[in-house]
Formats: sequence, structure tokens, C-alpha cells
Amino acid sequence: IAKPLCKAAFRVLHAQDIGIAVARAIRAAVSGRPGGVYLDLPAKLFSQVMDAAEGARSLVKVVDAAPAQLPSPDSVARALEVLKGAKRPLIILGKGAAYAQADEAVRELVEKSGIPFLPMSMAKGLLPDTHPQSAGAARSMVLKDADVVVLVGARLNWLLSHGKGKTWGEPGSKTFIQIDIEPREMDSNVAIVAPLVGDIGSCVSALTAGMAKGWTPPPAEWTGAVSARKEANIAKMAPKLMSNASPMNFHGALGALRRVVQERPDALLVNEGAN
Repeated sequence: IAKPLCKAAFRVLHAQDIGIAVARAIRAAVSGRPGGVYLDLPAKLFSQVMDAAEGARSLVKVVDAAPAQLPSPDSVARALEVLKGAKRPLIILGKGAAYAQADEAVRELVEKSGIPFLPMSMAKGLLPDTHPQSAGAARSMVLKDADVVVLVGARLNWLLSHGKGKTWGEPGSKTFIQIDIEPREMDSNVAIVAPLVGDIGSCVSALTAGMAKGWTPPPAEWTGAVSARKEANIAKMAPKLMSNASPMNFHGALGALRRVVQERPDALLVNEGAN
């Protein structure tokens, strides 16, 4: 029953197999695209007895559970060639980029390229919203106007309107470069002109290395337009965040919380989603 609902499902029937089963479950969960694994320990297993020393020897140290998967040199060269021709490039950081824990490699790619970036909700914190290249406050504009979009561990699912429709501007106006460890994710909703299959860290590092010589940042006309829209949207939102309405509305609540977080940068905010 569990197999269709998770990445893998195993059952352990003998106590001496618990160690190898846990090792196998860990490897299945963290290698490739991460995913949940179901490990079934039936009730009859708990009545089994084994020697403590034998039990200790049965434990397995998982070696290199998530090995690097390097992109092919041809795919890296193809992606760089597409990026070089971009007039209005955009990087979208997705959940996969966060799971990869390749924060520094992602930062190097963003800053070396000079390309505006848009974090999806699960990629928040990879780079700060206050980063000069962050386009979070101009989301609608950059999705509509970008001509080349680099998806870094982001899927073109419902959160991104499947890469189609009004959100993305004129039909056929976008060229997509996609970085993902799962080959089947490519071309899932729209054509991917330059797929890079591999782990996020290896892929973004390869792109950054390819930019080492004579890389030209995006046109100032594009980056300036993104900055101007960000500033305009932030200015438009500022009075709402200062709202002191009674009863308090959500803008006023967000404004109050933002001041607290700015004054206490080490604070942790826990919020129940339905709020």
C-alpha cells in the first residue's frame, strides 16, 4: 500500500537485518531527488532476540549516500550559450535548490551572473530578500517579461502556472534552462531548451566556472527596470504595513512583526498557515 505514496518501501522480517534496512532506507531517501521512505517493522519482529555484540556488528555506516551527479560538459556549454543571448534573464530558485544545501554555490552563480533571482516559497533564505538581485517584490513583472528563465531545482507545476498562461506573458516568449537531478522532470509542461541533469551543487558550480572568462552581465536596462519596479512596489506597500486599523488587519500585523524581526534578527517566528 505504501509503495505508490513514497520513494521506496521496505519490510524487515529479521532483527539482524534492521541495520542494513535502515542503511538502504537512508540511501533511498537522500540519493537522487530526495523523498520519503517507508520502513515497515512488523510486530513479530519485536519479539526477536539477538546478542548485543552481534547487533552492534549488524549496524551499517552509510557511505556516500548521495553521490554527486555531474552534468555533461555539452549540457553546460549549451546552457551558457543560451544565457549569453538573453536580454532579460531570470533565475528561479526552487525547493530542490534548498534541499541540496548548496547555498554558497547558488550565491556564487547568482552574483557572478548578475541575473535577477526569484525564490519560490520553499527556497526562501537561500539568499536574503534584501539582496540587490532579489526580484521577489517584482514577481509578476519578471515572470511576464523575462526572455530566458533558469530553473534551479524548481518545477513548473501549479505554483508557476505550469510555465504557461498570462503569468508568463506572450505565448512562446520564454526559453527555459532547467537544472534538476531527475531527468523525467525535463519537458514536463513546456519545452526545456537546455536541460542540465545532475545535483544542484555540481550543476550551478559548472555554470559559474563556465562564466569565469569574459562574462557579460545582463543589460542595465533590464536590471534597472526590475529594481525600479521593486522600489515602486515596496513604496506602495509601506503605508499598508504601517496600518494601525482597529481591529488589526493582516497588513498591520505583518508590519508589526517585521519591526520585531528587524530589531531582533535572531528571533524565530512560528505561524500557523491558516492565519
